[in-house]
Amino acid sequence: MKHKENIRSLNDIPGIGEKMARRFIEHFGSEQNALEAIFSGDVASISCMEGVGQRYAISLVQEVSSKIEGVRVQDFLKTREAMDIYERLLDIIKLFAHTGYAREKMHTFFPYPASRRDRIESIRSSVAQHIEHAAILKENEGFLCLLSGVKPLNVKQKPVRIRDRVILTTDPKKLEKAKKRFGDYLDIHFVNSLTEIVDSARGYSHVMATDDDLFSCELPEDVEIEIIADLETCEDWKIVPENEISQVSRNLKVIESSIQVTRLIRISGMTFLQEVDDLTLDKLEKAVWMLDENGDVRAGTDPEIDRLTLILNGIDAAVVSANTFANQELGNALKESQLVLSGQDMLRMMQDNSELKSVLENQLRHNYVSVIEKARKNICTTLSLQKKEILFLDALFSQSISHPVEADKTQVTAMKQYVKERIEKRKIEHKRQVARSLVVLRETIRKMLKEVLDFDVGFTIGCFACEYGLSLPRLIEGTGIGFKNAENLFLRSRHGTVVPIDYAVGETSFSAKEDMSKIVLLSGVNSGGKTSLLELLAQCIILTHMGFPVPAADMEIGLTDGLYYFAKSKGTLDAGAFETTLIDFSVVADGSGKIVLVDELESITEPGASARIISGILEMLSENEKSLAVFVSHLSELILENTQSNVRVDGIEASGLDCDLNLIVDRTPRYNYVARSTPELIVERLLRRTNGNEHVFYERLKSKF
Repeated sequence: MKHKENIRSLNDIPGIGEKMARRFIEHFGSEQNALEAIFSGDVASISCMEGVGQRYAISLVQEVSSKIEGVRVQDFLKTREAMDIYERLLDIIKLFAHTGYAREKMHTFFPYPASRRDRIESIRSSVAQHIEHAAILKENEGFLCLLSGVKPLNVKQKPVRIRDRVILTTDPKKLEKAKKRFGDYLDIHFVNSLTEIVDSARGYSHVMATDDDLFSCELPEDVEIEIIADLETCEDWKIVPENEISQVSRNLKVIESSIQVTRLIRISGMTFLQEVDDLTLDKLEKAVWMLDENGDVRAGTDPEIDRLTLILNGIDAAVVSANTFANQELGNALKESQLVLSGQDMLRMMQDNSELKSVLENQLRHNYVSVIEKARKNICTTLSLQKKEILFLDALFSQSISHPVEADKTQVTAMKQYVKERIEKRKIEHKRQVARSLVVLRETIRKMLKEVLDFDVGFTIGCFACEYGLSLPRLIEGTGIGFKNAENLFLRSRHGTVVPIDYAVGETSFSAKEDMSKIVLLSGVNSGGKTSLLELLAQCIILTHMGFPVPAADMEIGLTDGLYYFAKSKGTLDAGAFETTLIDFSVVADGSGKIVLVDELESITEPGASARIISGILEMLSENEKSLAVFVSHLSELILENTQSNVRVDGIEASGLDCDLNLIVDRTPRYNYVARSTPELIVERLLRRTNGNEHVFYERLKSKF
C-alpha cells in the first residue's frame, strides 16, 4: 500500500508530468493546494482546469485514492455489468447533490471488499449522521438555496493593477526595491525636485512616498502625500489592499452563502466547523459585508463615501440644470426689465458712451447676481454639498454679466478631481481595514468552504436515503443476504412506487433454519421480476460495501470479497463469444469469498449443453463455503438433473391476468418451488387484445397449451 505521506509532490503521482504539474499549480495557486484537491477528491475543481475533462479528473482521483487506500474499485466489482450497476446507482445519488463539488465527489465512493471492513464501518458511522442531518434540513428551502450557491474557491488570480495610486521616491535603491515588490500593481516614480513631486502627485488620487527628506518640503494645498515610514517592512495590505481583497471579491457570493450555511447548520443543533468560533465568523461576515463583487467598498458601508459618490455621479447633471435655470430666469428678467434714467444720467450718456454700459450694468447686476446665487444654491441642495465643496461653485459662473450664462468646465473638472481624491482616501482606509482582517481570516475562509462543500457530500447521501426511505443494513458473520420490503431503486426512480420484496439467500435470520442454501436457482414467469430481483440484490450488495444505506426496511448481509454480476446475454453466442463467456466464469473457481449473480446464462448455447455447463459452475461454487450465488434460469429442472450439489430452486409465478390484461404476479419468490414460465398467459393476453387474423393466430397457439 502506498500511503498519502509517500506522495509529496505532483510528480509522485503516476500520469502527472512536468507540463501537467505546472498546469495544476497555475490553476490551484500552489502545489500544496493542488495536492489537497486531489487527496480530497475535488473532482469538480480539477475538471475546471484547462484541457482537463471530468473523465480524467475522476480517473486521477480514483487512482490516487486506490493507492492511499490500497483498494481499487475493480477489486470488488469484478465484472463490467457489476460496474454498470454501481455507476447507475451513482447517477441516482448524484441527483440529490446541491453543489457541483458533491455531485462529482460521489465518484470517489466505491464498494470495499470484506478485508476493509474497517473502512466500511467508518463510512457507515458517518452516513448515519448524514441521514440525521438530512432529516432536519432537507425541507429548508432557504438553506438549500444557499447551499446550491457554494462552490470551490476561484483561486486563479491575475495581478491587480491600480491606476490612480503611485509611490514616489528620491532614492534609486528604494525605487528598484519598490518596483520589484509592487511594480506589477501600481506606478512607481523617481523624483528629484519639488516640481517633479507636484507634477507626479497631481496625476493620482492617492500618493505615497518613501521617508525621504525632499517630501518634508512645503507642498501646495491641492497635493497630499502619505509618507510610508519603511517600505521594506510595510505589509502588502497597506500598499495594495486590493490584492488581498480581490481573492474574496471574486468569490464573494460563495463566501457569503457559506457563512449563512454555517450559521443555519449550527442553529439546527449540529456540531459544525468547531475550529471556527462564532466571534471569528462574525469578524469574517463584517469584513465581507464591506465589499462588493468588484472589490470596491460596498454601497451603504460608509455614508460619506455614498454622499461623495452621489456628488461625483450627479455633478454634471446638476450643473447643466443650474445653467438652464439661470438662463431661463435671466431671460425672464430681461423681458420684464425697464430702464428708468434721470436727467443727469441722460446728460452723462450723451457726453460718454462708456457711461451707457455702466448704467445698464448697474440696472441689471442685481437680477444677474440673484439668479446666479439661486443657481448655485440649487446645485448645493441637489448634491448636499459641504463647505469645501461649495467653494468650487464661487467661480463656476462668471462675475461679469453675460447672456446666455455658461458654467466654467474647468471648475467642474477641479471639483470632480477633489471629490475623487476624497472618495479614494476614505476607500483606501476601509480597504486596508478589510484587507488586514482578511489576511488573518484567509485560513478560516478556506476551512469554511471546504467544510461546507464536504457537508453537501454527506448531505447528498442523507437526502438520497431520506427520499427513498433507505436504512443501514446489519452486518453479520457468515455468508448470506436477506431483506424485507426491499425495492429496486432503478424501478423506483422511473415509476415512483414498486412492489416491495422479501427474500433471503444463505445464512441469515430471514432464512428458514432448515434451508440456508447459498446456491439458488431463480425460476419463473417472463416479466415476473426475476431480473429486477437480481438487480435489487446487486444494488443492496454494492451499497452495503460502500457503507451506504440500502433500499430495504430491514436487511442483514455478510460481507464478501467480490461481486460477479453477469447480465442476460443476447441470443446464442458464436464459438469465440462462447469461449470468452466460459473464460469469464472461470474466475469464480478460486477460494475467495464472493457473490455471483447470473441472469439466464442458458442462451450461450443449446438448452441441454447450457444446463450441464450451469450445473458444473454451481457445483464449483457450492464447494466454496464463502460463496453465494443466484442464477436466473428457465432450465431449473434440467440443471437439477445434471448436478448432485445442494441447489435450491425458488420461483416467481403468475396466477392469471387482471382486468387490464396485466400479469398477476407475486413478485416475492416462493422458496423451494420450480415456477413455470406460463407462456400461455402471454398468448392469452395477445389473444384478448386482437381480432381478425391475428386473433385466429393466437387462438391456434393457445390451443397448444
